[in-house]
Amino acid sequence: MRQLLILLVVFSLAITAEAQKKPKINQAEKARSEGDLGTAKEIIDAAIEYEKTKTDGKTWYYRGLIYASLDTTTNPQYQNLSSNPLKTAMEAFTKADELQKGNSEYYISDGNGLPMLKTQQLQTLWGFYLNKGVEAYQADKKEEALTWLDKTKVVMPKDTTGYIYAGSIALSAQNYDAASENYYTLINDLDFHSKDAYNSLIYIEGTVKKNDTKSLEIIRKAKDKFPDDLDFAKSEVATLIKLGKSDEAKVGLEEAIAKEPDNAALYFQLGIMEEELGNNEEAKKAYAKSTEVDPNYYNASFNIAVLYYNEAVNLITEKNNLGISKDDMQKAESMQKDIDERLKAAMPYWEKVLELEPEERTALETLQYIYMQEKLYDKAEEMKNRLEALGSNEGGE
Repeated sequence: MRQLLILLVVFSLAITAEAQKKPKINQAEKARSEGDLGTAKEIIDAAIEYEKTKTDGKTWYYRGLIYASLDTTTNPQYQNLSSNPLKTAMEAFTKADELQKGNSEYYISDGNGLPMLKTQQLQTLWGFYLNKGVEAYQADKKEEALTWLDKTKVVMPKDTTGYIYAGSIALSAQNYDAASENYYTLINDLDFHSKDAYNSLIYIEGTVKKNDTKSLEIIRKAKDKFPDDLDFAKSEVATLIKLGKSDEAKVGLEEAIAKEPDNAALYFQLGIMEEELGNNEEAKKAYAKSTEVDPNYYNASFNIAVLYYNEAVNLITEKNNLGISKDDMQKAESMQKDIDERLKAAMPYWEKVLELEPEERTALETLQYIYMQEKLYDKAEEMKNRLEALGSNEGGE
């Protein structure tokens, strides 16, 4: 009996040893390629526990492929075999890279016997999720689209495309937390800087979350990246005023100007601030100084031209509303002098704008009007001809 027990123990050990030899990673990959994901998973799960295969990088590489297939399969039989197959797949790929020996890259052969490298397979996986996200968005399934796009970031966390798409879709879905998360990742972690990303964050922080302090922080980052952008400069001024910091901002600008008296952009910023505060005369002085420092500073020329012209238009409106009494007639005559002064003051700045941007329609239209008022008919005709040459501006041209 004792001898029989020994034989049974030996036989049992032999069976156990045989069972431990069964995981064959090539069979796991073959099962995956044939669509038998249940068998593939069973073999590869055993292989990462088996002593001789768990330290083989190819084991983990195949595991990554198998679990990625589990995440993308449309076969309901296999969709619930793992709670988070993509996470498992990416962890397996990372482990495979750690165990990789030499410089050769992991690969499998496609249907034609050609090698498909791991990087190519990851690119294909990333593209699959991206396309699914776009398809869901086009079907007006925005939250589903975000789920797919989140997966692109798992596969390629350094690629900006998924974050850009996800940020835009989340914003349109009014999922502001998801939108800001994507945009902050872009500008803070991925060194990706676009006006759209900053404008979206400014809107979320300032308008949606009513956090003007945070909005100002984003605006200033945007200004640092896009120093010539007029909208960011205006946003900074408007936000400082909302925060009750206009005096602080003005002092800061004046100190900066004292250090850099030849910096036209600083005078321009000061002009914007004065204009936002309703100090038009001070604004005109600042803009004029900006154009004096840099005669080709387009934004300063444009802004001061608009200020003078708008003052003239306001006076014209007031004049046209006067009656026909003797006092009204006298007042209208006096006002006409002020109108002419402002139109003449605006004229050289509009002319500079047109010199810098020869197809600037607003400048052409405004100068045509001013020239007519000043009886400069030849110049007015020139503006008319140039406008006609540009054609209609309908349709967003």
